[in-house]
Amino acid sequence: MKYFGFLLASALPLALAYEYRVGVGKDETTGRKGMGFDPSVIHPQAGDSIVFEFRSGVHSAVQSSFDNPCVSNGGFNSGVFTVSDDLAVDAPGLPISRVLVNGTESLWFFDEAGGLCYRGAVLAVNPTAAQSEVVFKENAALPPKPATTTSPAASSTSGATATGTPTANSDNVSSGNNSNSSPGTVNTAWAAVMGALFGGLAVMA
Repeated sequence: MKYFGFLLASALPLALAYEYRVGVGKDETTGRKGMGFDPSVIHPQAGDSIVFEFRSGVHSAVQSSFDNPCVSNGGFNSGVFTVSDDLAVDAPGLPISRVLVNGTESLWFFDEAGGLCYRGAVLAVNPTAAQSEVVFKENAALPPKPATTTSPAASSTSGATATGTPTANSDNVSSGNNSNSSPGTVNTAWAAVMGALFGGLAVMA
């Protein structure tokens, strides 16, 4: 029984990770193809992941800073994705790029390839009262400040990091309302949990 409890406790951190699906080139208000990120604000925890799903047009997800929203800070860069205009807004098989969130500090992103950052094509991750998503969008409308080079390991003013690898036509992409956080990672994690638990019970038997 103690062995069973140990397996369950050790598996819980894995099971509680979430996957936040964010549409790039999707209008947050209408849910249709358009400008920006949908949603434009998310609040992941350490260990959660962000999955950028690229809609019709030419788009990218690039990490920036609160003070200079439309200039890369040398952190995460999805690369450029070109998606046919013929595809539905939530068509299956859309190209994705995944980011692992390593902490709860604020992270900032913009759609560099779309060229519409100054109109609000930005994403705020874990904004705070001192650095809010509203002011972040206001900063995006201002002329860019001189760029400063930082390494990906220190890719935000708060010291948070993000890593990811662009993936085209992943089976993890699903149709429907995928702009909110979803327990897709949780399902996978629980499968691993159950496998470990049943394996442990088999050993005990």
